[in-house]
Amino acid sequence: MTTSTTPEPGPAPRLKKIVPPTATPGAVWITSLFALILIAVGAIAIRDICVDQKWISGSQWIAAASRWISRLSWQGWFWAVAIALVVVGLLLVWTAIRPRSKTHIALDGAGTVDGYAPSTWTRKVDVARRASAVARQAKGVTKADTTVKRRKVVTRITSTDEAPASADAVRDAITAAITPVLPKHSVKVKTTTVKIPHSQTPPPPSGRPTLPEPIVGGETDDDSEDATSTTPTPAAATGATTTKEVRS
Repeated sequence: MTTSTTPEPGPAPRLKKIVPPTATPGAVWITSLFALILIAVGAIAIRDICVDQKWISGSQWIAAASRWISRLSWQGWFWAVAIALVVVGLLLVWTAIRPRSKTHIALDGAGTVDGYAPSTWTRKVDVARRASAVARQAKGVTKADTTVKRRKVVTRITSTDEAPASADAVRDAITAAITPVLPKHSVKVKTTTVKIPHSQTPPPPSGRPTLPEPIVGGETDDDSEDATSTTPTPAAATGATTTKEVRS
C-alpha cells in the first residue's frame, strides 16, 4: 500500500527591495573642487622644479610661501580664521555623510517583477504636470499651476469673475487623476479670481444732417457770357418794363 504526501507550503519568499532613484551626492562637487585645487598645486610644483633646474627664470612659489608662513606669529585675527576652518570642516563632514535626496516617487499598486518589490517610479514634476493639465480642463479655469510636496499636492488655479471655477470640482478631478499614482497625498486647490473690466457701450450714432443737393449747371464755354433770363415786371409809375437777371 502506497501513500502520497503533499509537501506543506513553506513561507512566502521575501521580496527584494529596490533602492529608489536618488540624486548625486553632495560630496561629488566638493571632491571635484579639491581635485582641481590639487591639479593647480601640482602645476605650481612642476613650475618650481623647472625654476630649480634653471630651465626657466623666476623664483620658486612654494618655497617663498613656506618662508612667509614660517615667519608668522600669533595674532588676534587668527581666532576668526580658526573658527571659520572648524565650521568648514564640519560642513564637509556633514556633506559626506548626509543621505542623498530622492528624485522619484514610488507608485503603489505595481506588481512584483522577478522576485523584486514594486519598482515603478515617477518624478514629482510629472505628477504636477498631470494635475495642472486636469485642472485646465475644468470649466472656468484659465490658468493652473501645481506643486507636489511630500504629503500633499497644491494646485493654484485662476478664473474670471464672469465664469468662476469651482474649487471642489477641480479638487475632485485632480484627486481622481493622481490617486493611482499617489494615493496617500491630499489635494489642495487655491483659487484666484481675476476681474475683467467691462467696456462701456457707446451711444447710438445720431442722424447726420441732410445736405443740400448740389446745383448742376449746364455746360457752357469759358469765353461765352453767362446765360441770363429776363422777366418783365411792371414799372411803378412810368409804365416801362425792367429786366431782372437771374444768373445760373
